[in-house]
Order: sequence, then structure tokens, then C-alpha cells
Amino acid sequence: MFRRYLCREIDQWTQAGLLQPGQGAELLADHDRRHTGFKLSSVLAILAAVLFGAAVIALVAANWDAIARPLRVGMIFLFILSGLFTAAVALRRGAGWLSEAALVFALLCHGAGIALTGQMYHLSGDEAAFMLVWTSAALVVSFCFRSPMAAVGAGLLAFGYLLAQSAAFGSRAADVSDVAGYLTVVVLALVVGLASWRSRSTVAAHLCALILIGWVVWVVDDTTDLDLGYVLAAIGAVAFGIGSLGASRLGGGVVRHGTVSAYGAVLFLSGLIAIQVELADPGLVSEIVLAALVMLASVAIVAVAGGDNRFIRRFAYFTFAGETIYVVGETLGSLLGSAGFLFLGGLVLAVIAFAVMKIEKRFKAGEGRS
Repeated sequence: MFRRYLCREIDQWTQAGLLQPGQGAELLADHDRRHTGFKLSSVLAILAAVLFGAAVIALVAANWDAIARPLRVGMIFLFILSGLFTAAVALRRGAGWLSEAALVFALLCHGAGIALTGQMYHLSGDEAAFMLVWTSAALVVSFCFRSPMAAVGAGLLAFGYLLAQSAAFGSRAADVSDVAGYLTVVVLALVVGLASWRSRSTVAAHLCALILIGWVVWVVDDTTDLDLGYVLAAIGAVAFGIGSLGASRLGGGVVRHGTVSAYGAVLFLSGLIAIQVELADPGLVSEIVLAALVMLASVAIVAVAGGDNRFIRRFAYFTFAGETIYVVGETLGSLLGSAGFLFLGGLVLAVIAFAVMKIEKRFKAGEGRS
């Protein structure tokens, strides 16, 4: 999809005289060399690896009692080593899709091996320890093979460790602080970030950010009596300020109006909405004031960073529209009835859509002049 868009843009640039006829083909060739994208064959190969891994796990588990213990362990190691060996050979021959599929198979077998071996020898442990060992193996594989899929898998497993260790934010006693768990999650998040950088996996980088956000929520919920809405809003405001207002002073470390700004905007608006939800029945005037504050924050975010970041302005549009419908529902919903409320809500959304269309045209015109 992006390649088709790039082709159209290159054609327009060539017709406008901004590019020489041969430069367009060179740009496309460079794009194809550096960005292979998702291919159907690669996706199918990875799905096949997942199914093969699940089939092996089911076959071994079904016949677990009939297999001698040394043979059980040997089979598990054989499956893991066969996946790693296949990945190494495929990577050396330039078949990256086959290497990724083989690594997925190996990691699935490794996770199943941990569970089955622990059950066989009655090893003590819990879900958090299981996820930690599995995450560590995925990180080692990602670093050794520069595997994006292994990095993504490590990020997902690290997030699973966070949920298991924190018991999904709430089952621990209020006076218990798991300092070792806090430090372990931070270390895992940072290592996942390094794995995403080494493998050039954007998805793994986002998982690293989500782990850190989840870690903050866990620590605040576990160790303080603060409302999460205020904490998220404060973190989001700082991140948005650093990414949008302080990026020029930080040099190339943070891209102006980039990912840091986007996360900051999402956290800031989400925190404000959480505050709005947590305040139980503050009164009609207070509800309208809070909704107006969220709407003004959405407008301010679009004005500051919306011109350079499409994700920021779309999230802000969505927040503004939702708050508008909320205000209409709180003020006029009971007076108009269901049909009237739906009609007025549709009319409000149509007006917002028209305003958004005009704003988008202004942004595109500004991009064209720059």
C-alpha cells in the first residue's frame, strides 16, 4: 500500500520537475531494498510454524506418560535445536521468512518444554517465573539472529511477565512492594528496547513503551494512593512537552512531534478522561467543565503537534468528538428523547467531520508549501 502511494508521489514529483526521470526508479529500488514489508508467503510460513509447534506440543503432551523421561527431555531439545539450526541455515541463504518461521517454532517448543519439564520433575515456580525464563530465551534468540519476530515475541512475553508478576494490578496486599519485580520489569523493558533496535522492529519498540507504561501503572497502584488518571495525565504532559516543545533542544535524540509526542498526547488525554470517569457524579456543571477541559486539551494538542503527526491529530479528533457527544448527552439527551438525541448527535458529528476536513486541507496545504 505504501509503495503504491510512493509511486504516485514520485510520478507527481517527476511531472513537476522536482525529480529527474531516472531518479524516481532509483528511489523505488532503494525503498524495495530496505523495506521488504509483509509478504503473504512470510505470513503463511509463520502461521504454519505456529501450527506445527502447536501440533508438536499436543502430540508430546498427549503421549507424555508413555515416553521415558530421558527421551522426553531429548525430544524437547531436539525440537528446539532443529528450529534454531533451520533458522541459521535459512538466514545464511537469505531466506529471512523461513528463518523467522523456524525461530517461532523453536520458541514455541521452548515454552512447551519449560512447562512439561517443570511438571515432570515437579519443579516449584509460578506463572511469573515461567514467563521470565521464556522471555529471556526469546531475547537471546532475538539478539543472536537479529530476529524481529523474536523481538516481538519477547515483548509480548515480557508484558505477560508484567501481568503475572503484578497479578494484573490488584491482587497483592496494599502494604507489599515487590522491589525485585519492579526492577526485573524495567530491565526486561530496556532489553526489549535494545532487541527492537538491533532487529529494527517497530512493533517491539512499541511493546517496550507499553511495558514501561504498564510498569508505571503497577508501581503507582502498588505503592501509592494516587489516582492513576492524574499520574497518566502528568506523565503524558511531560512526554508531550519533551517531544513537541523541547525536541529542538535535545538534538537528534527525540524527533520533534514524533513517537514521544504521540505517546504523550495519548497518555495526557487518556488521563484526563480517566479523571473524568473517576469523579463519581460531580454535578452537571462540573461534568461540563471537565469535558470542556478535555476538548480544549484536544484542540491545543492538534494546534501544537497535529500538523506534523497524523496519529496525534486523529486521536485528538476522536477524543473531541467523543466529549462533544458526551456533553450533548448529559445536557440535552434527557430532554430530546432517543430519536432527538440520535439526530442531534449525528448532526454534531457531521459538523465535526466538516471541520476536520477543512483542518486536514489546511495541514496538507501547509505541507505542500514547506
